[in-house]
Amino acid sequence: MRTPHRRDISARQDLIGRELRQLFDGYTSEQVPDDLMRLAERLQSAFEQRDPTPAAEPGPAEPARRETDGE
Repeated sequence: MRTPHRRDISARQDLIGRELRQLFDGYTSEQVPDDLMRLAERLQSAFEQRDPTPAAEPGPAEPARRETDGE
């Protein structure tokens, strides 16, 4: 089996890139299902109704203290 040439590798990468782009374009142009949209709206409204003050978060950690040997 021979080692592929740089030109062959580049051609394969270009082909894969074009196919991925076509898949991505097809996926992004699909309609979002109604069930998913309703769920997203419910999550967004629940998030907006939440208490805006977050729970107490721990403060920054204190730097570690170096122990000295009897100094």
